[in-house]
Amino acid sequence: MDPLSLVVSTIAISVSGVLSPGPLTASAIAMGAKRRAKGGFLIAFGHMLFEFPYVIIIASLYSTIEFLLKNLIVSYALTFAISFFILFFSYMTVKEGVSIIRSESIRIERDEKYMFNPILVGVALTGLNPYFLLWWLSVGLSLIRASADMGFSFLLLMYVAHIWMDYFWLSLMGLAGEGSVKILKSKGYGLLLVILGAVLILFAINISLETFFNFSFLPF
Repeated sequence: MDPLSLVVSTIAISVSGVLSPGPLTASAIAMGAKRRAKGGFLIAFGHMLFEFPYVIIIASLYSTIEFLLKNLIVSYALTFAISFFILFFSYMTVKEGVSIIRSESIRIERDEKYMFNPILVGVALTGLNPYFLLWWLSVGLSLIRASADMGFSFLLLMYVAHIWMDYFWLSLMGLAGEGSVKILKSKGYGLLLVILGAVLILFAINISLETFFNFSFLPF
């Protein structure tokens, strides 16, 4: 496979995963809506901080990683952790939205402003998500194997062809969230935060149901 074919294949395979709705997308919008202008970009950076080493590890230790992630105890532990994190993030987002609706003024408390570092959110929602981890062991595995067989520089090329879409999409979602604040008045902004919090709760519930009961009520 030549470099151009590798890049095209990477984009074609990655785009559905990158652009699909999920906790990272919703959190990027929420961060933007909380007036963190670079929130989406920083979430993407946090996502990359976990993802890139993970891809390197898969290229070296595929069978070991696959065995661990398919272990029920590991899968359940990851699901519990990410669900708890998402639910707490959702709670804080909804709480802020309700507070804004009641007070009819937009303000961010100092302790809430720094409670969720966007980079930490990106790392947590990536590293604790069993379905993301399994994506690279299934859909993305062909990309890792093909590029790794060609040499480390091609593995880097493949990853660059993949990660730029995450940066683009999550940054765009962050800007969309930030832009909504300028358009909406206080009550509308508060309602937006409540809706985003509710969406994140749905993602947490769906992840748990899919892991524990093999049931999903979301179409993606």
